[in-house]
Amino acid sequence: MLGQAVLQLPAMVEGTEVRLVSLDLLTVYVSARVVDGRLVFREFPPPGTEVRVLIFPPGEDPAAKAAALTGASAYTGRITDGGADVLLTVYGRTNPVSLREVLLEEREVWLDLPMGRSR
Repeated sequence: MLGQAVLQLPAMVEGTEVRLVSLDLLTVYVSARVVDGRLVFREFPPPGTEVRVLIFPPGEDPAAKAAALTGASAYTGRITDGGADVLLTVYGRTNPVSLREVLLEEREVWLDLPMGRSR
């Protein structure tokens, strides 16, 4: 398996929210929710953008959202040159890890991007 549980992704149940934000957490580039096994983004940051990937459980629990900002569900990465994936930086690994592949292999969730960049 690609991730070998290196990322320790939280469960990606229906309604899980994923936000791509700036590294300093001040700019929210885009947000998406898991719907029918798909993480559907309506837009995506430009290629090369460095991002922090925040994963929030369903619901509006402020404590859970605060924990996600610093816990195991906060990752950093870069939008790929083709703009169709996020390459995540994982401590202890020299090569980045594809968010698209980890979502599919570990959580059976498809990363769905705007038309023209979905594959």
